[in-house]
Amino acid sequence: MTVRFELAGTDPTGARAGVLHTRRGAVPTPVFMPVATHANIRNLAPEEIRDSGARIVLANTYHLMLRPGTEVFDAFGGIHRFMGWDGLVLTDSGGYQIFSLPADREVTEKGARFRSFHDQSRRMLSPETSIATQQSIGSDIMMVLDVCIEGTAGLAEAKEAMDRTHRWALRSLEAKQRVDTGQALFAIVQGGAHPELRTESVAALTPHPFDGFAIGGLAVGEARELLYSTTRHTAALLPADKPRYLMGVGTPLDLLESVKAGVDMFDCIIPTKMAQQSYAYTFEGLVRLSREAFRLTDGPIDPCCDCPVCRRYSRGYLRHLMQGKHTLGSRLISIHNLHHFQALMRRMREAVLAGTFEALYRDLTEVLAR
Repeated sequence: MTVRFELAGTDPTGARAGVLHTRRGAVPTPVFMPVATHANIRNLAPEEIRDSGARIVLANTYHLMLRPGTEVFDAFGGIHRFMGWDGLVLTDSGGYQIFSLPADREVTEKGARFRSFHDQSRRMLSPETSIATQQSIGSDIMMVLDVCIEGTAGLAEAKEAMDRTHRWALRSLEAKQRVDTGQALFAIVQGGAHPELRTESVAALTPHPFDGFAIGGLAVGEARELLYSTTRHTAALLPADKPRYLMGVGTPLDLLESVKAGVDMFDCIIPTKMAQQSYAYTFEGLVRLSREAFRLTDGPIDPCCDCPVCRRYSRGYLRHLMQGKHTLGSRLISIHNLHHFQALMRRMREAVLAGTFEALYRDLTEVLAR
């Protein structure tokens, strides 16, 4: 078995609750995956990630192929043993990193040739090398190599990137099928912000035996409402019996809107990135803990939260740490934020199963939009 998706319930709004069955166990959905770019999450140990409730993390194929390199993963028997993580791992394909290096890469039908920022060596990332790298890493879910473009790209540019993404997806699938590792493979729907292209992309990819389908090419510069409308349009077209993954999204409000649209899986660096800027997510809204107003505040970040940080540390102390640029401050806020994101996913799942998602959506939208 690679991946099997069990739909446990669907709310009238379209929100779904399910179970993602994998070779390393089952994961309830909707699920948020913390981002372990370099096989670690900044300042946090794997056991702290697990204690937040996370059961699956995302690692970055592009960065891991450059350092430490596939020979290290081959020697260690994969990323799980290497980083001491007993949960699941999803690896991206490197497509977004190709997109983010426009000044130093050349994309052709074969793949993307780029220069390593570590040693300036020339590298080639193709659908075949991306799959081979992910197989060495040993992730539980692999992604096809795709062509990511600006969310505001015109129709012709978006179609060209989408068509190449489809060709690369089939090459990725063929490469995966040549070596049976038991890893799952997800395809990526592209098409920019053009509904007709998203429809075409779904139609081109879903007849093939992919284990799940991702919505890619969003959260890359387009307006928030365009993100939401494109997600709603695309998710509604995807098979009901396969997991749906919205890549690189997002804030708690983004997650709420996208779960309502019928998406099951998410990843984003926001919980830890925002913690470095002293921002904490709460069920009372976003809080910037470096503010002078919290200097004498003896209460927790969020009175509704039972994470170890909220049980032990005050807003006043965390403000002191962030004012002094102490690493402990961003570390503690990161732990809280990861707990918050996992708690949000649990609340949405429970509401779907109870048939109360619409009420939860109304209540949380008012709070999270602050």
